[in-house]
Amino acid sequence: MKKRFLAISQALLLMIVLLLSSCDRGLEIMSVEVIQHPFKTVYIAGVDNSLDMDGCILRKRIRDGRVFEDSFDDLSWATVRHEIDFLMPGEYEVVFYGGSNEIYTMAIQVVLPD
Repeated sequence: MKKRFLAISQALLLMIVLLLSSCDRGLEIMSVEVIQHPFKTVYIAGVDNSLDMDGCILRKRIRDGRVFEDSFDDLSWATVRHEIDFLMPGEYEVVFYGGSNEIYTMAIQVVLPD
């Protein structure tokens, strides 16, 4: 299941190229990629109750050629949205946004306790 998640994530990364407008075109974000997924991508229904993005690292490339790597805690330029029901097993989408533009989507699983 983890291999499937990584394969889907990598395929999504290849398809993600974004152009975000900003006041300074030199600071325009050209691409974003996840270089390290969160440590936790599988949650236990009824036990876990919030999204844990620890370990998530994103790399952004801006128009002037600079590259930045940011941990999720340092992402002032991005937000995350989800509709995960931590009581209901299933696969859910977590969506990263830069401003109002969707920049990355990843899957999170909620599973029944053993």
